[in-house]
Amino acid sequence: MCFAWPENSGYLLLLIPLAVLFGYGFMRQIQARERFAGRGMIRAPGRRRLLLGRVLHFSAIALLLFALAGPQLCRGQRALFRKGADVVFMLDVSSSMLAADVPPDRLERARDAALRISSQVPAGRRALLLFAAAPLVQCPLTHDRDAFEALIGMASPVLVEEQGTSFAPAFEQALELFAVPTSNGGDGRFRAERIVVLLSDGEDHTEGAVAAAGKLGRAGVTLFVLGTGGRGEALIADPLHPGEVKRDREGNAVKTRFNPLALRQVARASGGLYFDTAGGDGVYDDVAGRIRRIVAGSRLVSVPADGYPLYHYVLGVGVLLLLIERVLAAWRSTLRP
Repeated sequence: MCFAWPENSGYLLLLIPLAVLFGYGFMRQIQARERFAGRGMIRAPGRRRLLLGRVLHFSAIALLLFALAGPQLCRGQRALFRKGADVVFMLDVSSSMLAADVPPDRLERARDAALRISSQVPAGRRALLLFAAAPLVQCPLTHDRDAFEALIGMASPVLVEEQGTSFAPAFEQALELFAVPTSNGGDGRFRAERIVVLLSDGEDHTEGAVAAAGKLGRAGVTLFVLGTGGRGEALIADPLHPGEVKRDREGNAVKTRFNPLALRQVARASGGLYFDTAGGDGVYDDVAGRIRRIVAGSRLVSVPADGYPLYHYVLGVGVLLLLIERVLAAWRSTLRP
């Protein structure tokens, strides 16, 4: 057996606290019914019927969570050669990236880092994913480097209408970009290494970034995180009014602070690496060198040759168990005086 979406298998860990809660609830229910039965208010509890209902309920939830991983009946193995690299550059274009605490500003420093790293990686496709509160695919995976570099130069906060910063939806969008098939080989015998290069100042205004980064790691995606920003607070330039600073509704100047801790946590959760762009060209060379080594280490791997999906059957059995548990619960209620 293999799985279509192995990254979802982590949801099965929810069964551990669920089993504890079910067991605790079962004991409390038995104790309560025994107290009422002793007062002659209800009949003595049927433990087996109560236990059967709990087991059916727990088993149904377990099957539904198991179906999320996409179980398949796999037959045989085939050789797959990992060749080249698909690199998604995730560029933060939130307003805070216009802070000039690193010259000329954070966004320009991040764009320069993306161009330098891309130019040193010899083969494979590139994609540009802009994000603030929501992601925007500025350039899908392509071999056209001229188009990719031109679109990097156009990256700006005005392209993303919803401002703020949220890593989680951008990571989800990056995984969807990798789902686009590669043209190498054309027969499914080749698969590129999958790499994400995140460039940001670390100001994430939502939750879920660490969990989403962990999902990248479980999917086999390598994440390099490059932090852009200086130390201390910095003013944000207004993208709609050049030469002025951004102000809130009360007229106060909006300030931002570089947050490398959040970026380190994201890198750690995915099993990736964090770098600070304050190191200049040496940092870019280091990241590009690591990507080249990943590409040079391309290898033959064994993957299932054919898979018959089973998740719809698992889902159906889970729903059936829930229905049976509900029918038994309704039947038990008709037996009560």
